[in-house]
Amino acid sequence: MNASGRPNQPNQGPLQQQPGNMQPPPGYQGPGAPWTPPTPPPPQRKPDPDRDPGNVTLFRTGNFFVHAIQPLKKTGALLRGDGSTTIIERIRWVSAEKQRLVAAQTRLLPQAETYTSSLLHEISIPTWIEMLVVLLVLCIPLAIQGVNMFNYPAYSIDEGNYMSNAWAILHGQIEPYTYLYDHPPLGWIQIAGWVQLTGGLASFSNAINSGRVFMLVLAGASSLLVYLITSRLSGSRSAALLATLIYALSPLSLLYRREILLDNIGMFWLLLALCMITTGKSKMPTFLFAAVSLGMAILTKEIFVFFVPATLYAVWLYATPFQRKFSLVTVIYVTLAVASAYVLMAMLKGELFPPGVLPGDKGPHPSLIAALLQKEQLPAVGGQFVDSWNNWTQLDRVLLITGTIAMFINILGGTVNRFQLLAALFVATYWAFLLLNNVVYPFYIVPLLPFLAINIVMALNTPLRWLTRKVGFDLGRALLLFMLIGILIPASLQAASPLLTKNTAEPQRQAMLWLRSNVPHDAVVITNSYMYSDLHEPGGMGVGNGKPFAHAHIYVNAAQDPAVYNTELKGDWQSINFLVVDSSMLDEIRASQQYALLNQALHHGIVRAQFGSSKDGTQIQIYQVIHQ
Repeated sequence: MNASGRPNQPNQGPLQQQPGNMQPPPGYQGPGAPWTPPTPPPPQRKPDPDRDPGNVTLFRTGNFFVHAIQPLKKTGALLRGDGSTTIIERIRWVSAEKQRLVAAQTRLLPQAETYTSSLLHEISIPTWIEMLVVLLVLCIPLAIQGVNMFNYPAYSIDEGNYMSNAWAILHGQIEPYTYLYDHPPLGWIQIAGWVQLTGGLASFSNAINSGRVFMLVLAGASSLLVYLITSRLSGSRSAALLATLIYALSPLSLLYRREILLDNIGMFWLLLALCMITTGKSKMPTFLFAAVSLGMAILTKEIFVFFVPATLYAVWLYATPFQRKFSLVTVIYVTLAVASAYVLMAMLKGELFPPGVLPGDKGPHPSLIAALLQKEQLPAVGGQFVDSWNNWTQLDRVLLITGTIAMFINILGGTVNRFQLLAALFVATYWAFLLLNNVVYPFYIVPLLPFLAINIVMALNTPLRWLTRKVGFDLGRALLLFMLIGILIPASLQAASPLLTKNTAEPQRQAMLWLRSNVPHDAVVITNSYMYSDLHEPGGMGVGNGKPFAHAHIYVNAAQDPAVYNTELKGDWQSINFLVVDSSMLDEIRASQQYALLNQALHHGIVRAQFGSSKDGTQIQIYQVIHQ
């Protein structure tokens, strides 16, 4: 035993290198030195992109990163921290060492600007302030539309048809007369739902007024959807605000959005579908709901089927490459499933094909296919594109021409910016429908108006975006766009002045009040469609506290519907007691042989009351038929 307590070992001399590069045993420090146990090596730590100075981050998202390791000469404690202090606070570095470590710890992100949305270049505004500003600005066009909307324009035949159909829905029928498949019934089903929600047809004095309030609500919702869509397509809130005001303040919009039109209802569903696609962050549920909304638009009015190609292109743009095919198939399938309810209804009623096509089907009945083919025939009066174009250009030539030019600009710009091509596609497909269709009524322009406004802004946004990049933020673009808004509002107010002052519906209301006070409720009254609901609904303007006019009929159905012509009137003009005719109705009865029965009743009638003036086309005459 030696002094260290270890057993004596024979002196073997210096340790020789063993064959095979054998190393000294762990803890050996030479002859005579005390033996110490070996220290285990520290565990290997996985690379951490936030701590390792040799790491260079190539790509980073919220839950994923790609990095590369650059081997560096480590300096022990210099790379370690205790969690409470930084390296710089604990150790005084010499400047050279400090620069070396800072350079090693720098993370390099490749071309971050390429993937940054243009929204990041805008002035940071809280969402609640943005929506508050948008709602306040929308109050301007909605106020213009709401003021005097019960007086101008005069109640139209289409408004009366849709309100009478809504009345029929509330009484368990599709239409008050034989359903001829002129349009899918979903449009007036929605109107009937609004009537039920607001307390009845007489909640706003009469049926037409109730429907116009519904149009005002849809106008506000559609304007907000235009803002959301444009902000996503252009990447600019100020550009979206300009598009919204161009659309909402157009004289065409202010006029036609007042009227009870299926186009206004269907346009809301189409804009809702596009909004869900552009703001849904490529999620499948949003594509599914967008397809349902598109199907609702088609079921409201069949002309919205022409927007399907552009909507599918929007799905292709906003879906990720991985889900693109599945998203397109889903949207197509769901849209067809919803829209096919119209065909299914006709099939279940046995009215899909014309009489005589199927074996055993020989009795006369309406047909969906026959109705669709009949729409391609030119109408006897109006319905030509040239007439409608003249009507549109008198109201708002600037929007039509500027929006069409912007469409071509966006088609060219679509080679670089696909969102411009998307906006142009909505306008191009609908213009093709209007130009190729045989029947084009003036209100057919309604679905085109929001997309004309979006195209104008998208065409302006390209040069303004270049200006934004030069300046560095969106202030320059915002100032220019707000200057255009400041010019637009006074011009629209001047163009919309007739909408705020004229009163062409008063003679129609006076005629209904006269009938309520002077005509027996069991009389056979022939009138236009805009009086039908108020003469049949208890509490309506034409009824008041009395009994409804159970034998009041629309003049078209009285002359052409066999259920009225043969059963109730028995083909005899003496079965008619009163006729309430306006200027257009009077001209049509005298010009067409289809109304021979009504024409005979007019020749045997005397004028009992007259309202309005023939100079402005508001004259309404009430004839009492003198029986022989």
